Amino acid sequence: MTPRQQSILVGAVVTGILSTSYLGLINTICCLGVIVGGLVTTQQYAAYSPGAIASGDGAVLGASAGAAGAVLSALFDVMLRPLGLDSQAVQQNIQEQFMRSMGEQGMSPEMMQQMQGDAPGLLSATGIALLLLNVVVFAVFGAIGGALGTTLFGGDEAGGTGAAQTVEADVVDE
Repeated sequence: MTPRQQSILVGAVVTGILSTSYLGLINTICCLGVIVGGLVTTQQYAAYSPGAIASGDGAVLGASAGAAGAVLSALFDVMLRPLGLDSQAVQQNIQEQFMRSMGEQGMSPEMMQQMQGDAPGLLSATGIALLLLNVVVFAVFGAIGGALGTTLFGGDEAGGTGAAQTVEADVVDE
């Protein structure tokens, strides 16, 4: 396995884990779990490959890890479903708690039932469409994480060794 593939796999696993069960709530903050996966991908690649990482390369690494992470997240959810720890069960539990509190404040039973709705299964047409949508969204936010990771860990294209080294060089020059 090449360092590039290994880095993408590590980032995809991080993205998948951070997008599953209760950890999936991290993604409500601007897909933070996916961005972290892109950062980890770029950090891993920078650690195993000599030289600087091109700015576009980090974004491609992050996007690849994000897309693969979306698929892994769906697989993790399927594995956690029998335990009631998949993302759907967690979100439904939180929603039910919210609706119970709203019911105490006068929400009608019809409105509560309308809000509950069942989420589609992974193998249904809607489930596959949602998975494809997640692949695209996770790829976009993974690319953002990869680009940020390039800035933090990848060095400059002129052959530097990282953002911290560049800052130190600027201080020495003064």
